[in-house]
Amino acid sequence: MNKPRLILTIIVTFIVANLTGFFIHGIWLKQDYLPVASMYRPDSEIKIVFIVLGYLAFAVAAVWLYAHGVEDKPRLVQGVRFGIALWLVLAVPSFFIAYAVQPVPAILMAKQVLSEGVNKILLGVVIAILYRK
Repeated sequence: MNKPRLILTIIVTFIVANLTGFFIHGIWLKQDYLPVASMYRPDSEIKIVFIVLGYLAFAVAAVWLYAHGVEDKPRLVQGVRFGIALWLVLAVPSFFIAYAVQPVPAILMAKQVLSEGVNKILLGVVIAILYRK
């Protein structure tokens, strides 16, 4: 395992995940969240430290998993494959289960799932490009 490359990849993944997560949920879907705003904390009460810790846990785990399964194949293909796996393990179950128990509009759930699919594939590609054995 290439430890310096592992650490660099974790840092970059953490930053990119934070930025894309903010873009998706804080900007692009902001209007979609308004009808269900009462289900969430007001902006003034958001616990940013838990968002940061969540993205840190994601970055560490995702890069660690990738590092243990990386093969001698084209990085782009591996990144897309890994991103799809991340999406299926993280986003799809989370948003499907939330939709099942919370009064979230179906269109919001669909946008969350699809945008997170694109996001996880992007993150998988970033990880694949940065991490080498």
